[in-house]
Amino acid sequence: MTWYAIDAIDRAFSRTKKALLEPFDFWKWVKLAIIVFFVGGLGSSYGGQGTNYNMGSEDWGSDVPAIVPGDVPVSPYDISWTGLGYIQSIDPLIIIAAAIILLILFVIVFSYISSVMEFVFVESLVKNEVKLRAYFKKFMGKGFNLLLIRLAIGLLFFIIFVLSLLPFVSIFVTESPDFSVPALVGGILWIFGVIILLALIGAVINSFLSLAIPVSIYRETGILTSFNMVYRNFRKNWQEILVYWLIRFLLGIGVGFLVLILFIVLFLVLIIVFLVIDGIAYYILSTFVSEPLIWIILALFVLAEILFTFALLMMLSVPFAVFLKYHLLTFLEKWFDGLNIPFFDKPAGEPGTGQGEIGTGLSSSEQNLPEQNASEQNSSEQNSSERYSPENEMPESSRPGSDNSNGSDGSETSASRDF
Repeated sequence: MTWYAIDAIDRAFSRTKKALLEPFDFWKWVKLAIIVFFVGGLGSSYGGQGTNYNMGSEDWGSDVPAIVPGDVPVSPYDISWTGLGYIQSIDPLIIIAAAIILLILFVIVFSYISSVMEFVFVESLVKNEVKLRAYFKKFMGKGFNLLLIRLAIGLLFFIIFVLSLLPFVSIFVTESPDFSVPALVGGILWIFGVIILLALIGAVINSFLSLAIPVSIYRETGILTSFNMVYRNFRKNWQEILVYWLIRFLLGIGVGFLVLILFIVLFLVLIIVFLVIDGIAYYILSTFVSEPLIWIILALFVLAEILFTFALLMMLSVPFAVFLKYHLLTFLEKWFDGLNIPFFDKPAGEPGTGQGEIGTGLSSSEQNLPEQNASEQNSSEQNSSERYSPENEMPESSRPGSDNSNGSDGSETSASRDF
């Protein structure tokens, strides 16, 4: 007996090779790197730097007095300075709350794009065509539904985690007489146990969601309906899923190890190259510009090098992410009943590879219908040829072997046979 998860490894590798290298398309790799960036949950920090320049009296003219820190000068133009007092009176809690709200909005927007890119990633690999704009518009609705499901699951897990901490709040926060070292150790172990349990349950749910995404696309159903279909199929054939999880765990370890080694080697090489480039740039700039301007230019160099390193690492992560997704899709096609994923390398007319004959979406009688029609057509052609043969059009007296053709010949033949 062979397992679908094991058989899918070779097919996933060949599909990855065809999609990425036959032929090689640089811009295709770039677009896949963008998808992997969002799907992989990679975060990035965005921020701006203000200027450190302080305006003095010479910038305004001789009529404006110099501004001394701590003093509010008298304006020669009768300008009201009440606005400065209002700015200084802003509560820091308001600034912190605004920053938290902006951060939450950023996370929600990023999560929505990530949810849509889950569907874009699947469609791009199945068709071997990466169309970011078209596929993003196509799956905006499904991505929004997936985002709502993930937010609901995250909120539910958070509530469960908070409720699990309630028995220990009175012990840790207040000076309770029940406090003791064993209680502290037990509470810490309890918290770690709850975290591990929620992590395992979350991994299982996330695995089902990953399997439900292609089902939702190619069965044209909602994500919740697809999740329910995957769960029902799991109840019928749970052994394959257990082996799939084991293989995915091993593949994750292997791929992670390769990626780590590759990133470390690349990082060391890039550091050496960038140090040489920055040293040469510093030597050249030192002969033309002042020292402060040199460091500003070198800071821009370092920023560009960081962005280049990040982009290169994302490009190198594309083959690993594509392989793992092809492995999931190949396994799902074999394991899920009636799912026919239209892969780019599938011959025309090839039925689905799900269990049983249901993989094509037709019944057995419908599948044998072309053969029955072919056999009926052959039999009808044979009858027509017999019906309109030249011998049938000849007169009965002239047909060979007839009794009335020639009586003498018949007697001679019988006589010679008797002789």
